[in-house]
Amino acid sequence: MKIAIVAPSPVPYTIGGSELLFSGMQQSINKFTPHQCELIKLPVKESNFWELIDSYYSFYMLDLSHFDLVISTKYPSWMIRHKNHSIYMVHHLRGLFDTYSLFDEPYEIPSDLRKGVVKKIHEICSKKEYSGERTNELFSFLFQLKSEDEDYPKSLFKFPGPFIREIIHYLDAFALHSQNISQYFSMSRTVLMRLDYFPREVNVKILHPPSNIGDFKCSSYDYIFTASRLDSPKRINLIIEAMHFVPHQVKLKIAGTGPEYKKLKELAEGDKRIEFLGFVPESQLVELYSGALTIVFIPYDEDYGLITLEGMMSRKPIITANDSGGPLEFVINGETGFIVDPVPEKIAEKINLFIENKEIAIRSGYEAYTKVKNISWKRFVFELLGENTINNTQKKKVLVLSTYPCFPPRGGGQHRLYNIYSRLVKEYEVTLCSIVESNKGHQCVVLPEGFEQICIPQSKEHAEAQWLMEQKIGKNLYDVAMIENIEKSDNYVQTVKTLMAKSDIIIFSHPYLFNLKKFIEPNKKIVYDAVDIEYLQKSEFINEKNLLSKILNVEQNACNEASQVWCTSEEDRQGLITLYNISPEKIVVVPNGVDSKFIKFITPEEKILAKQIVGLSQFQTILFIGSWHPPNLKALEFIIKTLSKKLKNTKFLVIGSIKDYYLHTHKNLPNNVLAFGVVDEIEKYEIYKIADIAINPMFSGSGTNLKILDYMSAGIPVITTEIGARGIMITNNRDAIICKSDRFLKEIEKLLGNPEMQETLRLNARKVVETTYSWDNIAKIPANSLKR
Repeated sequence: MKIAIVAPSPVPYTIGGSELLFSGMQQSINKFTPHQCELIKLPVKESNFWELIDSYYSFYMLDLSHFDLVISTKYPSWMIRHKNHSIYMVHHLRGLFDTYSLFDEPYEIPSDLRKGVVKKIHEICSKKEYSGERTNELFSFLFQLKSEDEDYPKSLFKFPGPFIREIIHYLDAFALHSQNISQYFSMSRTVLMRLDYFPREVNVKILHPPSNIGDFKCSSYDYIFTASRLDSPKRINLIIEAMHFVPHQVKLKIAGTGPEYKKLKELAEGDKRIEFLGFVPESQLVELYSGALTIVFIPYDEDYGLITLEGMMSRKPIITANDSGGPLEFVINGETGFIVDPVPEKIAEKINLFIENKEIAIRSGYEAYTKVKNISWKRFVFELLGENTINNTQKKKVLVLSTYPCFPPRGGGQHRLYNIYSRLVKEYEVTLCSIVESNKGHQCVVLPEGFEQICIPQSKEHAEAQWLMEQKIGKNLYDVAMIENIEKSDNYVQTVKTLMAKSDIIIFSHPYLFNLKKFIEPNKKIVYDAVDIEYLQKSEFINEKNLLSKILNVEQNACNEASQVWCTSEEDRQGLITLYNISPEKIVVVPNGVDSKFIKFITPEEKILAKQIVGLSQFQTILFIGSWHPPNLKALEFIIKTLSKKLKNTKFLVIGSIKDYYLHTHKNLPNNVLAFGVVDEIEKYEIYKIADIAINPMFSGSGTNLKILDYMSAGIPVITTEIGARGIMITNNRDAIICKSDRFLKEIEKLLGNPEMQETLRLNARKVVETTYSWDNIAKIPANSLKR
């Protein structure tokens, strides 16, 4: 179909919520449907009686018969005449309808003014005969009156006033009559329920519009925030006055401009906590929502209130008033926010509650997001057009529980989580709920790929229990301590229970949170993602039998009670079967992989230039990556004690938190070891460019080493032990050099002196990555296995 959206263009022109709504409607019809849509706008002046009449007449005379469907939006656009006309009601001219009473004007035209052509106009309007013939006659009389208006007192043309009110009520009633409209839509129940907005006999569908802003997120809970035009109906003054009753040192940030700015600024004078931000662009608005503790929005009888939706999409609870109109359609008192009397003390009471009980704000914010997350442009336009082709099949909900976040990905485990679940969102609705260290903040964010990451810090009681264990054992036991102490972090447990109830599939990444399985309702699919064989992994550095027994038991339970077990290699698959006697049929090998699109193949020319820039042209360079993990610690000690002493003219490049461990233990590093610590992915790739070869001298561990795949993807020749290459299908002397530790020095010297061998390994390794270890291909394995 050829579709026209018809709307007024205000004079003077401003971009407000309506303008964004109309452009969003047009763009979404063109994006999500096979139809072609045009947005047609006519300039509208309405500062006096005759400007408003002219605006109504301009739409009345507009010929859009060359379109198959017209959708009008706001007065006076619905005056358009078309055989297939739908209306999406934003609102009437409120000063002549629901707010007319505020002007203290009479509702009837004074009898002494009902004479001449005014009498004829009044008779047409009062008879309420809504036909094209009568409307033509009305406009004819109006233009006659315009030519004679000097013969009438100016009070007749008062705006707002009873005469113009009567005329506009007639014109709107004619335009919206069921004989002229095929479908009726309202943007909110608030608009629908206003007196005289719609004919009484028609069926009106409420269709909530989404925001034009995307990528909402939740990063912190630091301040109070509101955003709106600064004029009296928005009642920003109530929020400012509420701050008098907020004793806490928390900021109130106010975004927006408008005629009340000077007055509000004076009202806030002396309170340094209150910030006026003025106009803010969309990108900054997203950040402001993201960092807010709560959104306070107290307008009077708002049509819709997009700030409510945007705040809830940002996982923030809303404080609104019981006469605020549109926001009341989303805010559930005590659940997604609070509804209060529009008085400063009551507003302050709820602000203080959120400040003093941040966990309530966090939970309410999540419930708020749950309520509005399905409001989207795609759903909007399909319902508006009555299309049946939208896929209404609900994606199954997947909940992943982890002891660390996945974004931004740095360590190998983080890369696995991020790269699998960022691709799984094409077929599933995915939430990753991680417990993090007690000194980190709460986070709730939708990642760019579309899945949700929630991070909740340990409770103080939980952290103290962990520290006591670590003092006794003398090892880092952050993840192991979860087995006994996870229920001490009540905020995390309560959030997980809520998410479990709403999820179809629950995945435990590592076994340490598996005791939370008792909160899962029957008949839900449970998956254990065995990133490593944890009992074997921890046995290498924990000597305490009782603690090892607990790890063994929880991993045994995870393997037995999960309906599926994922592991990273065939070696680990056999190890799980041997150790825990589980059925081979329930095990799915989901290898580790690499994002070969991001970690591009580095050319020799790029490497030469990169080494020149950092002053390493005269040195050969060897790369090693390692986190603070026992097998990596042993590998670094081997590199420093054995290799760096023999290869004094070679520079060793060390990336990762392994640096902190070594410096803590040994105070300093040899001059030929350059340690970079933890870096982001872009920085890491730049370091790859200056590495001639990479090494992986691993002597223990299970699972697979993602760093090997990184090296191979970047085209860095690799020397590794057999354990370091476990789970990766590579051939010695073709894709990498695989040798024992006592051969490492000779193999390094040999490879550094053989550019042809380096090039062979580089090319072959990249080919292996592209064909076998691309995350795009690997992610299909768990996606399909969850359907079984």
